[in-house]
Amino acid sequence: MLIYPWLFVAMLLAAGFVPSLLSLSALKSRALRRGVWFRARPAARALIDAAMLYLRRGGRIRSPALVEALRRAAEEVLRLAAPVRVLARAVGYAIARRLGVEVDEERALALGLQWLNTPRRWRKEVTTP
Repeated sequence: MLIYPWLFVAMLLAAGFVPSLLSLSALKSRALRRGVWFRARPAARALIDAAMLYLRRGGRIRSPALVEALRRAAEEVLRLAAPVRVLARAVGYAIARRLGVEVDEERALALGLQWLNTPRRWRKEVTTP
């Protein structure tokens, strides 16, 4: 039994997603714990549930199209379940890269939080100089 099943899911997505019963159930349990499972698209939830049921009954997923669809659904759920700090850091690095500025982790976090806290109608597009 894994102590941190979400770490297992994150490693799978980073190394190339292979849908297994363990990875999909860890993904669903993490999303349920964080309260974001029902914010995901119904089609993504249904796809993950159906794949878990199929794998529980002994099936194997071999279709590349189905693996890609499951990967996209897993990314959507993980994006919703990611802590704000991780999201803000990623946004901050993206903005800094777009502006051509070198930032450290703390500055990227601050930049990302500022951008995320700005209302959408006031956000300006970041253009390169």
